[in-house]
Amino acid sequence: MQKRPYLIASAVLFLALRPAFADPPAPTTEQSMRSKTLTPDQQKALLAPYRAKIDTLDAQIVALLGERFGVISDVAKLKAEHGIAPILPERVEEVVQHARVRAQKAGVDPALVEQI
Repeated sequence: MQKRPYLIASAVLFLALRPAFADPPAPTTEQSMRSKTLTPDQQKALLAPYRAKIDTLDAQIVALLGERFGVISDVAKLKAEHGIAPILPERVEEVVQHARVRAQKAGVDPALVEQI
């Protein structure tokens, strides 16, 4: 059962970010001609460092979400032990507002971050 939060986090990330990575617009004629001059291996080599960075960031995001879910689980147990309401609306709003501000500063769609 311990792996379930990671699975949930991965699914949330995938579903939330999928629209952001929709098919890019069709290349212009100039871009199309440039890309045709590169072989598939050259294209792969050109993109390799970016793909590696994205893979590293994805792993970090999932690990952080997993860690967050672990803390949430601990908090839920603590609340249950002490008779604290499971959901505190003012805290939820505080977390959402902080996330939206951070998203905006990072150049990320605040609505997307709020969904996550």
